[in-house]
Parts: sequence; C-alpha cells; structure tokens
Amino acid sequence: MTRIVIIDRTWSTVAPQRDIPPRATGLGCILLVLSVTLFCQPVRAQQYVGGCIVSAVQPESIDLDQPRDQVARQSDLMIPQGAHIGWIRIVRRPIFDTSDPEQDNFLYRSLNALNTPTWESALRAQLVFDEGDVYQPGTLDESERILRQSEYLTAAWIGVTRVCGNELEVTVLARDTWTLLPSVGASRTGGENKTNTGLSDPNFLGSGKSVGISHKKDADRSETSVDFDDPNVLGSHWQAGLSYDKRSDGRGRSAYLERPFYSELAEWRFGLSGEDDVREQSRYVGAEAIADYRQDREFASVDVGWRLAERNGRQLRLLAGFRYDAREFERLPDEPNLDLLPENRTLSYPWIGFDYRENRFREMTNLTRLQRVEDVRDGFEWRTELGYSSPGIGATEDRAVLNIDFRDALLVSDSNYASYGLSHSGTWRFDQARFENLIGTLNLEYFHGGSVDWNSWYTNLSYTVAHNLTVDQHLLIGGDNGLRGYPSSYQQGNRRALWTLERRYFPDWYPFELFRVGGVLFTDVGRAWFDDGRNNGPDDGVLTDVGFGLRLASSRIEVQRMLHLDFAFPLAGDDSVDQMQVLLRGRSRF
Repeated sequence: MTRIVIIDRTWSTVAPQRDIPPRATGLGCILLVLSVTLFCQPVRAQQYVGGCIVSAVQPESIDLDQPRDQVARQSDLMIPQGAHIGWIRIVRRPIFDTSDPEQDNFLYRSLNALNTPTWESALRAQLVFDEGDVYQPGTLDESERILRQSEYLTAAWIGVTRVCGNELEVTVLARDTWTLLPSVGASRTGGENKTNTGLSDPNFLGSGKSVGISHKKDADRSETSVDFDDPNVLGSHWQAGLSYDKRSDGRGRSAYLERPFYSELAEWRFGLSGEDDVREQSRYVGAEAIADYRQDREFASVDVGWRLAERNGRQLRLLAGFRYDAREFERLPDEPNLDLLPENRTLSYPWIGFDYRENRFREMTNLTRLQRVEDVRDGFEWRTELGYSSPGIGATEDRAVLNIDFRDALLVSDSNYASYGLSHSGTWRFDQARFENLIGTLNLEYFHGGSVDWNSWYTNLSYTVAHNLTVDQHLLIGGDNGLRGYPSSYQQGNRRALWTLERRYFPDWYPFELFRVGGVLFTDVGRAWFDDGRNNGPDDGVLTDVGFGLRLASSRIEVQRMLHLDFAFPLAGDDSVDQMQVLLRGRSRF
C-alpha cells in the first residue's frame, strides 16, 4: 500500500515496511508530479524506518561546542496536526567527547570517569511537557531554555526526531559540566581585597541538587556559609532550599519552599520564605564610613499567583501575598556615637499585584556569555505590587507600599539587541505625609554584533533618583558598582548616573577545548551627587576611567561563571585614587 506524506513542502511516496534511500524518494516524487502535474523536489536526507519518518537532524549531528550550530539545527519534519508526544528520548553527553582525538587523553578520560552523569529523572523533571501531551512547539522551546539555565549543563537542545503516524519522538540532548569544585580564590575590586575558599556541587551525585560550604572574607566581615537547594523536590516542580551563615559580626539563616510559574502554561504558583539576618553596617557621610552599627532583620513572606488570561502571546497573572519585614538597629560599644541612628521600623502588610508579559524569545550568542546560546526576551515584562502596612497587624506605622518593575525590548535582530527598564520601590508614610526610601531607576542597554561577528559593541546608560532615604540606605558609586577606575563607595548622593561603553572581542580560540577567551576595551563615566548640594565625596565632579580587560570562561567546568581581569585607569579624582585599579573577580556576565 502506498500513502502520501507532506513534509517540508515536498511530496514523497512511502513504503512502510522497508527503508527507502533518498534517490528512491526523489523518483517517487517525479512519478507523483507526472500523475498530478505538480512541481516538487526531493526530500532532504529524511529516512523512513519501520513506517516512521526520521529527521535528518539527529543529536549525533549537533556540535554543542558551536552555539551557532545549535541555533541553526532545527527539525526538518512536518508535524501532523493534533500529533501527540509518544516518546521522550534523553541523550546525555559526557563532559569531554573522547571520540575527538584532541579530547582523547588521560586527564579528560579521568574526569569523565569520575563525574556522575546527571540523572535522567533530573532532566525529565525540568521539562514542561510529558509523554502523551499534545505537541506544542512552545513547550519544547521553553524546556530548552530551562535546561540551558542549569548550572550543571554546558548546553541543551530539544527537537522532534521521528514522526510515526500521529505520534512523535522528542529527543532531549544535554551535556554535563564538571560541578564538584574546591574553590580557593582572591579578588580585588575598588581597592578592596576579597578572599574565598570552599567546596560546592550544584549537581550533587548527578541529582541536580546543589550543596555547598564556603568561607569568605572582605573589608566588612568574614563569613562561613552552608547552603542546599533542590530545584525539583521529589521530581516535581516544587523547589526548596536553606542556608546558614556564621559571620564575624552576626549570623544569617534563610529557607524557602515554592512552586513557581515553572512554565508559561503553569496555572498557579505558591511561595513561602523566611530570613533571619544579623550584621554590622556602616554609616556613610560624604561617601566616608564614619561609624558602624548593628542591624537585626527578620523577614517572612507568603504569596500566591494565578494565570488569568493569555492572548496573542501576552499573558496576565494575578498575584497576592503577605510580607513581614522588621529591622532593629543598635549602637556598638566600641564605635563613635552616631549623631543619628536609624529608627527601628517594621512593615507588615498584605499586598496585591499583577504580572503582565509577552512570552516571545530569541536565541542569540555572545551577548553576555562567551560562545553560548542565550535566550533573550523579545517583548515586555511588567510587574506591580501595592500593599498597606498597618500597626493593627504588627507594623510600626501606617504606610502604603508600591513596587514597580518594567522591562521591554526595543530592537531584536540577528546582530542587534536593545532594551530598557524602569523600576520603582518605596513607601508613603501617612503619619508624616511623605515618601520614604523612594528609589527609581531608568536603564538603557544596547548590543551590536556578537551573534554574527566575532566582536561587538556594548553600551549601558542608567540613571537613579532617590528621595528621603533613611540612615541605613545609601546611594553610592565606585569600583564595586560600575566605575572600575575608582575605590569602592567613592561618591554618595541621592542622584546617580553611569554610562559604560565597551568594545568586545570573541576570538575563535579554544585552548585545550576547555576555555573560551574574550577581550574588552572600555570606558566608564559616572557621578553620584545630592540635589541640595551636600558633600558627595572626595571629588564632587564627573568621574571617568578607561581600561582593558580579559575574560575567561570554561566550557566544561562551572560554566555559569566567568573570570574578569580588568585594568582601569582613572582620568579624574583626588590624590587618594591610585593611578591604576586592578579588578579580579568572578561574574556571570561578560
């Protein structure tokens, strides 16, 4: 019996019981053209096995070391309307491909042998589709995005690889990364040294769960931390985690349990979290820390959410919850007396809000990562929360609480990505008829190149306005938040502006097939100031620096981190500023 199958705008005859080579498919196509006088051309390398149509795009043909190859390798199959997912095939690749002569050595074979492969169940738990579901292309794309965000995977690809009548085979391809890492490191940012040691594994024994212990020391404190995170509790979409920090100046404890909107199709969410944090903070005047005090914070939150509607790719979610945020402050016996100690305050409030977004994405490369596929949102996200804090439910005074966050893509193409964001947070005190801790920020970001070329331009402009900040809140600028040529916290104010311009380079150099290397030339221009003319620091003018840097990212080990080594040269500032600042640090972005 002969049947007709429409695939990729071509026609072919199919013999269900045996394989038909491509040239036979082309002959059948010619015969069909003669009989129905239609024009067609041979099907590309598709095969027919046991009555199933097999895609020419298979996991074996995808090079996970080439992100552009991953983006280009899309399924060539025409999916029947109403088709179901019949099988999910998990293909796990080891850290190193020892079939490649350049990776076939004793060290790489040993690392493969010592690594525990990610459990198949851990990968399946992150998928937002299952066997028996009606095929929806968006669920495959979303699952691919979720897997790419995992700390323990280098890369991921999902596609339909076989069509058997009305049932589909979906293949999930993922490659492990080495995750059990002892860490011994030091960094210098804004003239201050930081050290850290520890042991962490974000894929403990291949389970996808994260455990870690670390010790850190910086100019403010030393801290020993233990943490645990489970992104898929018992194979479900529930998440849970806890952490404990022992500090030289206090402690920190936190825990959470939540079922997030794990998918665009998820109908509801629930979250529960708590935190107990004690630490010493500094009081700044004119960007100089004049004295320390102790802050004791207790925080608890419960929230729920529902997906209300979706139309034309836009989704509306209703959010509601309750928060308790208490902060107490006390003087330290060995510190100078402060002229003004922060007032104790407690916010205790129910809140309601919404989340409105466009669920449209684009795959790009070399935006914020080195030679990795990145998923950028080609649309907007808008979240707003409004609450009322009252002494009747534990607050220190009556307040209205308003938080707004809005982000949108302005331009998305093969070689360009531009976006902007607006954020606002703060409260209105009814007893004093004024705003308090009101902070608003406008941010503009633009990338050009990278996805197409081996170099790119990047620029970012941000402007922040603060109003009636309490004594424990500061708006600072320096080497730790954008001005790489200056010490940390070099200027202070209630206004802050920062502009950065970078020329980035992504050479196609892959030493030992282990590291990706990048370079950057940059300039930073910024200033923090008070609108009433108060002292804002040692140099009250506009600050500028220029410099160059190196980026190093591993494609096999701790792939979510990138080493930054920057040399920055200040062009302004007082005599206390070094002629060169060296910044060595780990970051998740370029």
